Amino acid sequence: MPIMNENNTYFPKSGYSKNEVLNKLDELKKEMVPVDGGRFGMYSLKGSEEIQDVVEQAALKFFSFNALFTFMNKPAGQIEDELIEMIREIFHGSDDMRANFTTGGSESIYCAMKAMRDWARETMPHIKEPEIIMPYSAHIAFSRGGKYFGMKIIRTPVGKDNRVDLAATRSAINENTIGLIGSAPCWPFGVYDRIEELSELAIEKSLWLHVDACVGGYLAPFVKKAGYDLPNWDFTVPGVRSISADMHKYGYAPKPMSTVLYRGGDEQFHHYTVVDDWPCGPYFTQSLGGSRTFASTAGAWAVMNYMGEEGYVKNAQRIMTIKQMLIDGLAESQDLRTAKTDLSLVIIDSPTLDITKVVGGMSQRGWSLLGNAQPPAIHLAIDPISDEQVEFMIRDFYDVVEEVKAGESDEQGSLAYSGGQGSGYTPKWVSQVLAMLPKKLSK
Repeated sequence: MPIMNENNTYFPKSGYSKNEVLNKLDELKKEMVPVDGGRFGMYSLKGSEEIQDVVEQAALKFFSFNALFTFMNKPAGQIEDELIEMIREIFHGSDDMRANFTTGGSESIYCAMKAMRDWARETMPHIKEPEIIMPYSAHIAFSRGGKYFGMKIIRTPVGKDNRVDLAATRSAINENTIGLIGSAPCWPFGVYDRIEELSELAIEKSLWLHVDACVGGYLAPFVKKAGYDLPNWDFTVPGVRSISADMHKYGYAPKPMSTVLYRGGDEQFHHYTVVDDWPCGPYFTQSLGGSRTFASTAGAWAVMNYMGEEGYVKNAQRIMTIKQMLIDGLAESQDLRTAKTDLSLVIIDSPTLDITKVVGGMSQRGWSLLGNAQPPAIHLAIDPISDEQVEFMIRDFYDVVEEVKAGESDEQGSLAYSGGQGSGYTPKWVSQVLAMLPKKLSK
């Protein structure tokens, strides 16, 4: 079964058989370059095979159910309510804490930004050009959201420890500022911003503080219970009004599944856009979209009930052990160094080599690596794997370094999200965007 048929068109006239369609997909799947870290789990964050089995089976049970209609189905609504109650306990929310389900960290961030903007319209009506202040390390979704919602994004330099610079933040506050952003931790550097200090500043200036915990929100509480020291960042910090946290990362829910949490009903009120100027009456939804699959919600409910607190704590302990194994394993290298991070991310750069050549060499060995472009560094998100797999990766790093130093490996790998390692095939939409990029970025 070809992708293009004999008439040089893609849309088949009469359709192929079920087996032909599924077999072709199996063929294509075998050829796919892993985007979950190559030889073992990085970035995809799937947990164990047992966890994935539970999640997939739960999701399939609700694959065709539209989560737009949970208000019409008591069992679906019950699943949502029970999931929110579990989330409330994890994030130390009060009885009035609210939560909404979204398709991912970006949408959670957009929802929080929209709520912040609408709150400011009500409480600061004199502000016509709202501004949000955040460190350079804050997720790029905030910049995208700024364009969507007509908000100016002010990025301040980070300190020498890659955390928010409080003095720079304070000096950036002006008459148009409506909110502050802190990360727990940030994605580029894997460190926590000073959330408690940001909270004090937000309370002092009557600003909305949002904490982006998309990568660590469903891991940090269990890392702390496993005995590791982490800063306070959730609703135990009084100035925090909203939190974004991805369940499809370390919560191991099926993608797409994220959450945006609000301290209370006053904050969540601004999350919604309720309209009724059509024949069917008032319309509002969980997040920005309308129809969505209930499979992700059911999978999230299933995995949290399957793992329980003890399962998540055990998983967190294993993640932190693997992280330390990688750091210790690379410690003897004069050409690779690991940065200090707070949670599960490992950042690797080089004082002596072009790190993109190390990425290229690792790619030839089957590792799909992402990273930071400024400054250049490899970025790993740790998930539970075997000791043997960790040792395998460490050996490959050392071998590649020697090849690069000897001039035997000169292939440069990209650390950019739009140009990472792959099969050499670029989808048309990516090519089209890249062709327009200079013009788009110049505006």
